[in-house]
Amino acid sequence: MTRRAPLPPEVLIRRVGWDLHSRHPAEVYEERGREQWRLVKSLLPQGWTLEGRRVLDFGSGAGRIVRHALAEEPGADYWACDIDARSIAWMQAHLSPLHAFQADEWPPTHLADGQFDLIFAFSVFTHLVDSWSAWLLELRRILAADGVMIVTVFGPGISMHGDIPVSEDKTGMNLLAPGTEWDAGGPMIVHSEWWLRAHWGRAFEITDLRRGNPAGAPPLLGQSILVMRKRPGSLTRADLERASPNEPRELAAAQQNIATLRHEVERLGGIVRVYATSRSWRLTAPLRAIARLVRAHRPSKSHVRATEVTSARSSGHQ
Repeated sequence: MTRRAPLPPEVLIRRVGWDLHSRHPAEVYEERGREQWRLVKSLLPQGWTLEGRRVLDFGSGAGRIVRHALAEEPGADYWACDIDARSIAWMQAHLSPLHAFQADEWPPTHLADGQFDLIFAFSVFTHLVDSWSAWLLELRRILAADGVMIVTVFGPGISMHGDIPVSEDKTGMNLLAPGTEWDAGGPMIVHSEWWLRAHWGRAFEITDLRRGNPAGAPPLLGQSILVMRKRPGSLTRADLERASPNEPRELAAAQQNIATLRHEVERLGGIVRVYATSRSWRLTAPLRAIARLVRAHRPSKSHVRATEVTSARSSGHQ
């Protein structure tokens, strides 16, 4: 019988939850993590075993997936990273013998070349707006020459995102709702299959791409999943980002991004107009002006420290 790993506090569960409105978020968290780990194992090459391998959960949250890996396949060496310091601290305290470390918004990491035999990333590249190519190359760097990388994306197989139509031919890599706060899920990146094969395919051989089901059933809930092996050679971010010269859909994708950004500007403008015309906003304007004055005249932390040092030195000479 496998040992069940402890569950993180609800605030960390909901940070990466796939059902934020569930009455029992811990149960959903447990179920999704187990399903996703078993999906990862099912996608490994035939005859590929985890025993003695080094595995990285990139964008792990508080360990939704890797906690099941530790319990079910204890013979591997597991690592996890995330941008959230609270999640890392919790994993370091509760998920042994996991190696957990905090990642910055941009690479590089402190990890060695070719360090990992398996890297998986669930719901990470669905949100990376500007740093996607940098992180893709960093993961390629730390993946072993014969390693496997498994990544989920949103887009292939999806025809709608809310009330926004999603078109395989026009999407490319399209940014939806770029003004969304991270506490509300952050921006959403939608990919076309042709774009992934054209751009990501320069760095990796895509050995399997399973398109998302619009119905959004577990364990992927509408996302698609890619299985990849690294290609040899040296590449830069520009190599991954440049448009394919003989691909007419690149222009359509660029035009789609412009249309999406225009829609977002109009949406945010509407929100601003609501605030600007509201009675409560007008009535609290004097209070906001006073707050700005207070902030402007408040001494900075560096000024306070300098004053404290000066005072201390003066006291010492008395």
